[in-house]
Amino acid sequence: MTKTLYLMRHGQILFNKRYRIQGWCDAPLTPLEIYQAQEAGQYFKDAGIVFDDAAYN
Repeated sequence: MTKTLYLMRHGQILFNKRYRIQGWCDAPLTPLEIYQAQEAGQYFKDAGIVFDDAAYN
């Protein structure tokens, strides 16, 4: 059985843009990252890619 691994980097959050230390709370995504996440989701949908497993770090 063949499996494909897709790697995606986390998106830009508001704290990144403001050069603030983050990680201790959930910060909002920037409008650019919201757009990029929507585009990535649409790409997977259009390509018929369905995820059946997940890994988080």
